[in-house]
Amino acid sequence: MQRAQSNAHSLCPWQEQVSQSEYISGFYRKGVKQSKRVHLLHGTGFSALTLKEMAFLLPEDWNLWLTNVPGHGQSTQPKHIMPDWQDMAAKVAKAVYQNADIPNQGPVIGVGHSLGGVLTLLAASKHPEYFSRIILLDPPLFVRSLLFTQKLLRGSGFWKKVPWVKAVHNRTQHWPNKSLMRQELQTKKLYKNWQPQVLDDFVDSATEITNSGEIKLACNPQWEAEIFGSYPRKLWHSIAKTKVHVDVVIADNTYGFIKPAVKRASKLSRYIHCHYFGNNHCFPMEQPKDTAELIKHLLSS
Repeated sequence: MQRAQSNAHSLCPWQEQVSQSEYISGFYRKGVKQSKRVHLLHGTGFSALTLKEMAFLLPEDWNLWLTNVPGHGQSTQPKHIMPDWQDMAAKVAKAVYQNADIPNQGPVIGVGHSLGGVLTLLAASKHPEYFSRIILLDPPLFVRSLLFTQKLLRGSGFWKKVPWVKAVHNRTQHWPNKSLMRQELQTKKLYKNWQPQVLDDFVDSATEITNSGEIKLACNPQWEAEIFGSYPRKLWHSIAKTKVHVDVVIADNTYGFIKPAVKRASKLSRYIHCHYFGNNHCFPMEQPKDTAELIKHLLSS
């Protein structure tokens, strides 16, 4: 099977081995040596280059790394019985440590959307020397009651019957061509407000070309559903021990559990600061220019 080609422009692809059989992939945009070094991590079911439009609206002299979460893009899908968020965060951190040459060049600024935000938080909590500060864009921080519920559902096997998990598991994953894929996605609630270039980048970078010439999602819907039916172990332990500056950005129409979780996190840790921005959970893809401006503003303070 060959990979679908992405329109990466001045981005250079990279790949780092993080275990005997697993690799993390991503893209790098070279900036000025003494300028900001920013690592961006996407959400569940997306791809590194889904954030390209937003990333390219950041200053041209910034050094950028856009990384594929395990099981997305060309990053290896782990073979866990249940997705291990801590392990995924550790593998991303190892890849960034190696590719961004943190021992010699210093820490990066971590920016993560959705799942990518939680993984960035877990990585920064365990490896504060890797990150000078982090920005989390509508991260699904789980309140304790939701963690308990997810744990029960997972242990009993009922997680497979949860409506949104079933919907993700059964989603379309093959199309005759990219044009038809794009047309279908434009009718879906999740994607309908995305900027056209962002949707193009997703279609180009989050897919593979099969031997028969069809387009296939690079992230297996089963793996995506597994993530939605899982939970981050030791989340609140990680939040409590975080020692880097954290800006959490919450969307107006976000998931109901996120606001109370972030409120509790900000009380638990003096390093965590809350902001409100964006219409929907996918605001980095719907409002890439405004999101880039927000990131620049936060990093100037």
